[in-house]
Amino acid sequence: MSRVFNTLLCVQLAGLAGLACTPEQPPKADQAKPKGVAHAAPHVLDPAADQFVLTYAGERGVFSDCTSIEEVPADARARVGVNLFGVERPPGQVFIANLDAPLPDGRYVLEVVPRDEFEEAVLGAGRSSVFEMPTDLESLEQIARREAPVIVYKTSWCGVCKQLEKYLEREGIEYVAKDIEKDRAAAAELAAKAKQAGVPTGSVPMIDIGGEILRGFDKNAIQKLL
Repeated sequence: MSRVFNTLLCVQLAGLAGLACTPEQPPKADQAKPKGVAHAAPHVLDPAADQFVLTYAGERGVFSDCTSIEEVPADARARVGVNLFGVERPPGQVFIANLDAPLPDGRYVLEVVPRDEFEEAVLGAGRSSVFEMPTDLESLEQIARREAPVIVYKTSWCGVCKQLEKYLEREGIEYVAKDIEKDRAAAAELAAKAKQAGVPTGSVPMIDIGGEILRGFDKNAIQKLL
């Protein structure tokens, strides 16, 4: 009888032990992380897909712009400003990339730094660029939707540019004129458009008619595109 009683007592104690709380354990690493918190992915430059302008320290301590990785001099590649069309930067900040350190897929990680820090790093302490760096650049599609169907890229000294503008005004053709020497954003915009269209630059006027890029002043070519 006592043996049966002892057996039942052991079973009851075991059942009670099963209901008891286990000692508290520190949370596992994956449990400690709050769920639903996403970290913003870093910006990257994809030379094969993005529309961009690179800004680097050129001769005589001024910034120069280009639209391809290959154009950046070897001694300026470690710290290059990157302007992505259609991507806004935080106020007072710039994107920079180290062109000597591409990712395995050919893209470049972009770092966000204060503009004055970038300028002092590439030009020297206490120095600043002579010209303003391009502001946030709209995508080519945004520009096309916002502006007139005809955009004339010119300079103030170009006689042919003046003839072109008189012709457009005489024909009643709405257009927007941009001086690529006075407006660095316009120069960068033209460089990106020409690169996309496969049209060489280096002369003015350049005309954008509905996304088609023309070099020089050709009345017949203009009329065909209008």
